[in-house]
Amino acid sequence: MNNKLGVILACAILFSSANSKADEIVECQSEFCVDYFNKFKMGAKRGYVQANATLGQFYYIGYGTDKDEDTALKYLNKAAIKGERSSQYLVGVISLISKENKNVKKGVKYLEKVAKENYKDANYLLGTLFINDKLIAKDLAKADMYLAKAYKQKDKRLPELLESINESLNKNAADFPKLLAAMEKKPLVKNKDNNFAWPKSHMEVITVSAAPLTTLFDEQIITFKRRKKTTGSKLQGKTCDEQVGCYQARLGRQSADTFFQITSSYSYSN
Repeated sequence: MNNKLGVILACAILFSSANSKADEIVECQSEFCVDYFNKFKMGAKRGYVQANATLGQFYYIGYGTDKDEDTALKYLNKAAIKGERSSQYLVGVISLISKENKNVKKGVKYLEKVAKENYKDANYLLGTLFINDKLIAKDLAKADMYLAKAYKQKDKRLPELLESINESLNKNAADFPKLLAAMEKKPLVKNKDNNFAWPKSHMEVITVSAAPLTTLFDEQIITFKRRKKTTGSKLQGKTCDEQVGCYQARLGRQSADTFFQITSSYSYSN
């Protein structure tokens, strides 16, 4: 493909449905936030996977403590090694974008691990990474696979990307059989600006409001105080929206200088 185009790699941490509304962890140095930080730090000392996962994000964002990427990775890595998926994703992204802790091989490894579990942001990111050779070796077969998975998940960023590479896709259809098959099965539509868009559903959209963040923190802290029979990474009988483990993966919507949003320009070319 001879034409070059910019590919925006936007890594919003959106593990839940786009229609789910929830509080967000933001930078905070109040006594209230410090108290939660100390409680999760105690849980981490006791070996609870979820405490390590959340504490790592506290350090990265600066919630109840100073921002410290090295320490954040220390705790996130502990949780990631134990299989905590959102921590694996976060370690993967940090490893790609960090200046001090950049490790592309490790980043791709963790992103591919969570992509196997259909962690949707990982599918989109890997697809855009493999479609060019600016950060990792170009692999159009993998780009096709991950973008097709992201398409089936209706990733909100895909229409803009596909609009940009539509001509190239048509000229090089043999390189993207899975993606084009998914697009043919459930085609995009044109919006009022004549750009690609997901078709609007005729079904009623129900907005789900998750529990307040402090409620989820308190529920998790209770598990830290009990006799440790498990890793503490799962709460039996709880839905994803009721677990801090799933909640933490929604800590996106941060500005580009505080959380995971890549806006570097990459080219898609042969």
